[in-house]
Amino acid sequence: MGNLYVGLLHFPMRNRRGEIVATSTTSMDVHDIARSARTYGVARYFVVTPLPSQKEIAWRIRGFWTEGERAAEASRRGEAMEYVVVAEDLEETLEWIEEAEGARPLLVATSARSTTKAEIPFDELRRRLRTDPGPVYILLGTGWGMADELIEASDVILPPVMRESDFNHLSVRAAAAIILDRVAGDWDERT
Repeated sequence: MGNLYVGLLHFPMRNRRGEIVATSTTSMDVHDIARSARTYGVARYFVVTPLPSQKEIAWRIRGFWTEGERAAEASRRGEAMEYVVVAEDLEETLEWIEEAEGARPLLVATSARSTTKAEIPFDELRRRLRTDPGPVYILLGTGWGMADELIEASDVILPPVMRESDFNHLSVRAAAAIILDRVAGDWDERT
């Protein structure tokens, strides 16, 4: 599954009032999504924020597990954190992927809300990942979701994890794990 990429974007996001903001980087999101990404064979996990203080936090979290005492322990967490790349914006990550893959990735947005964007069902994206060598880049939002401009810039959008739930507000790390299991998991091959 070397052509699958995941990005956790912190700007432009919506806050609870619908305003466009840059959200905070959290250690749990950086750490837990890295572990899920590594488990499901993601090539790189990008933590994307334009704020220098937030980039520093993300690098510090990564470094805690990949440098110094923790790295000497040969921790499996450190192995997962090696896949984290901290970036300024979506364009920087797209350039990184295009350089690594030689092609622009299929840009896949996610949202807890239904949108008018063309949806790609989870099973269809899973089939594509298994049959098409082209890169796929799944974008995850923080705060109260991605700004419309990010969704519109994407090629397709995955359906909400729980479209019919009366409480559709998973943490991004939980949603990331579910999404990765649905598109990259081996559950359809189990007996």
